[in-house]
Amino acid sequence: MDRIFTWASASGFDGVEVMMDNRWDTHQEDYLAELVGRHDIPILALHPPIYRGAWRLPKDETLVRAAKLAAGLGIPTVVAHPPGPEKSERWCEGPLREARETGVAVAVENMPRSEPEGWRRYLVGPGGSYLPEHLDGFEEITLDTSHVAASRLDLMGFYSRVASRLRHVHLSDSDLTGGDQHRLPGRGRLPLKPLLGALAADRFSGTVSLELKPFQAGAPHPEKVLQRMGEALEYARSGLDEPYRPSETPPEKRLSEKPDS
Repeated sequence: MDRIFTWASASGFDGVEVMMDNRWDTHQEDYLAELVGRHDIPILALHPPIYRGAWRLPKDETLVRAAKLAAGLGIPTVVAHPPGPEKSERWCEGPLREARETGVAVAVENMPRSEPEGWRRYLVGPGGSYLPEHLDGFEEITLDTSHVAASRLDLMGFYSRVASRLRHVHLSDSDLTGGDQHRLPGRGRLPLKPLLGALAADRFSGTVSLELKPFQAGAPHPEKVLQRMGEALEYARSGLDEPYRPSETPPEKRLSEKPDS
């Protein structure tokens, strides 16, 4: 955790998103506050554990407790993985509402569609929350670009459906060949520059977080991690400075078009 904060500060990032897992360091308010103060870089988003985490609590209880932790640290956004659409009403009326009563934004994330092979355990099962309409009942949204690609959906079309409720973005790329890839931005085929330009044009006031798989980030080599963090930051900031031209055809659309016979 200390090394990550060091790298984020040295690379010039505006803040960090903490992904909570089975390590107590990701759950302890005093230690997280110490890191923020020592490195002079804020935590802008908190992501509860994908699995049980260090608290070893059920997911609904973990979400509420994570929101209370975020509120205590002044973290503005908590990212939430939703249940399947058939359970969303009960979830909204229960743990999601309780988490939002802490005063933080709880931004519900689009999930990747499962593959028929069934070996990608991280991906949600059939009927999971991967389509934009699956998120219609949620007031605040996290858009994960790699999850859109894994679900074989149009990124800009997805954005247009959730833009008015968008609070947080997980930015990463994909070569659109399948799976949840989380590649370095610019090293794939997703239209991330148009997305960033649209965020700027729409005066997006939330946060954009770089979310990569460790080997895509350059692990285990610190010099590669720093290089790629800097590359991603430059990519994102340049994208926010470029106007989005809706007439342009996104790359994934071009890939699906067949040449005239």
